[in-house]
Amino acid sequence: MKKALLLIAVVTGCMTLSAQKPNKNEIRQLQQFLSQPAEKEATNAQALKITDIKNPSTWEGVTMENGRVTAIDWSDKHLAGSLDLSNFTALKKVNVSRNAITTLNVQGSTSLERIDAQRNKITSFAFDGCNTLNTLNIYKNRLTDFSITGTPLLETLNISNNHIVELDVANSTYLKTLNCQGNSMEVLNIQYCTALKNLYCGYNKLTGLTLVGVTKLQNLNIDDNEISSLILSGLPSLATFICSDNGMTSLGLRDCPALLDIVCSYNDLTSFQVVDCPQLVFVDCSYNDLTSLTLSNQTFLQRLLCDHNQLTMLDVSFDQALTYVNCRYNTLVDLRTIGCNNLRMIASQWNP
Repeated sequence: MKKALLLIAVVTGCMTLSAQKPNKNEIRQLQQFLSQPAEKEATNAQALKITDIKNPSTWEGVTMENGRVTAIDWSDKHLAGSLDLSNFTALKKVNVSRNAITTLNVQGSTSLERIDAQRNKITSFAFDGCNTLNTLNIYKNRLTDFSITGTPLLETLNISNNHIVELDVANSTYLKTLNCQGNSMEVLNIQYCTALKNLYCGYNKLTGLTLVGVTKLQNLNIDDNEISSLILSGLPSLATFICSDNGMTSLGLRDCPALLDIVCSYNDLTSFQVVDCPQLVFVDCSYNDLTSLTLSNQTFLQRLLCDHNQLTMLDVSFDQALTYVNCRYNTLVDLRTIGCNNLRMIASQWNP
């Protein structure tokens, strides 16, 4: 009986050792990357201070379980070249941010949840089949095309500061935060992103934006685009809206009951209307071409910046929380402040 138990223990031990043996394909792919020239060293292995390329247990930043790679953390190591992590089916997290990598392939890595590949030189990125991916940061790279097809669970996407002209993320029902600022984007489709809360799409070339099926949207930044006219309505969760530097001539905000802050400065606005936005706290519509402005009965409005316009009439009557108004550099002859019992300062220099 003792011999039988000993034999079973030996067999079990051999099976355990076998299970721990690193996956040959994964090791081979990593060795290929480690052999490539680094940004400042002869090889990526040297940049990572790896002295034995044949011994994965000594590799810095690589986590393995049961012989499979589960995480890679190679951030800020001056790495370069093409990194192939395709079909790493146990891989959950990759951080290769702040390097000089040009190509990243994680296709078929079916357990992958998070990728941090920002601040590289990536021109090619493949991630088909990453159907568990939750967070993707790949900003400040050199991508020209991008699609999130096959990533149904993606919640956070930051692809800002690339060279993407068109982006379609429509019907991405898990997506909560999208940052696509600083591209060359002319077309953006976010329709029916029903969980979307934060959209940052400034510093592009958008001429319009359709906000259908995004009722959970809270923060919207579209500054420095080419949107000449815009009406926002029926966005019950919208709290912050920024649209400066668009060359915009007409702006209307209606039925946004949670809206707190509006920043629409440095446009060419001749029409600016706010209707049924009862929670407003701050408005900056300075540096436009407005000739009249009515923001009366805004119970919670505290600060208003409307300087550098062509205002002849400003009505902030019964804005009970209003404490500060900057209306410098206008042509005001009609200023209505009745019922503004907390108004402490009106900066009104350089008016008639």
